[in-house]
Amino acid sequence: MYPVRFANQHLSLAGHLHLPADLQAGVRYPAIVCVHPSGGVKEQTAGLYAAHLAKAGFIALAFDASYQGESEGEPRQLENPHVRVDDISAAVDYLTTLAEVDPERIGVLGICAGGGYAAAAAMMDTRLKAIGTVSAVNYGQMYRQGWDKRGTPTECLALRDLAMAARTAEATGAAIQYLPTTPLSREQGEQLHPDWAEAFDYYRTPRARHDNAPSRLTTRSLAQLVTFDAFHQAELFLTQPLLLVAGSEAGTRWMSEVLHQRAASAHKGLFIVEGATHIGLYDQPQWVDGALTGLIPFFRTHLCINMVRNKENFQFHL
Repeated sequence: MYPVRFANQHLSLAGHLHLPADLQAGVRYPAIVCVHPSGGVKEQTAGLYAAHLAKAGFIALAFDASYQGESEGEPRQLENPHVRVDDISAAVDYLTTLAEVDPERIGVLGICAGGGYAAAAAMMDTRLKAIGTVSAVNYGQMYRQGWDKRGTPTECLALRDLAMAARTAEATGAAIQYLPTTPLSREQGEQLHPDWAEAFDYYRTPRARHDNAPSRLTTRSLAQLVTFDAFHQAELFLTQPLLLVAGSEAGTRWMSEVLHQRAASAHKGLFIVEGATHIGLYDQPQWVDGALTGLIPFFRTHLCINMVRNKENFQFHL
């Protein structure tokens, strides 16, 4: 794994580039951009999947979103869905500059909100040739309909007002306002949904806690999030091969099912990992291994892992 930096507009983003152990000089490899959940960083689940993909023969790039982790941007922990989507294209820009990467064989793997962002990016960025998701969440839809599809959309109107009140206060000199992205206790999470109790374990205990992932976002982000639709026009624009991995016990499974139904992709699949939870797919070995049994063959098929390309020709390894 190698620390790297690349630009998105005026910001410098921090990434970890994972390379196959048997990387050969002069050969171009397929590459996969790994997109972390909201509130996450590259050292957590995105980096774990990137490391596994590198072992499977891909170049994989996990990176911190703009305004988050080791990437630049103020205010810190801004979760602007439009910037998050553009970050993915910036990562593709970077990969196309590497001599080791075949620019015609780049894919994306997004986890949780990163899965929604990956789908949205692919609808614009046709350089992404294959799209994989794990525990995909359409962030705006989550706010409008609830984690497990039991929400009341009109409740988002108050969140939009809260965001604008924060912007006004900050414009007149108040400190940046923040809200937690995960429960403050396991008990609080249990009152919401079992997935949220596990989110507390993942983000706020030694299981996966990281200093660069403070489990909060700017209050102003709410207005952009509640009005965002990661799946907008998927029936028309999401044409690339698509594999959606979800846990059978995940409260968010329905969002993967929705995208699977709506996507225009001629080659699309819904891969259910039996027994897995939303967060369990982030790091629990049996569930991660289960997800990889779908993802690795999918990316090998659609990014042609058996094809090694050099400057002069294409060679097929059978």
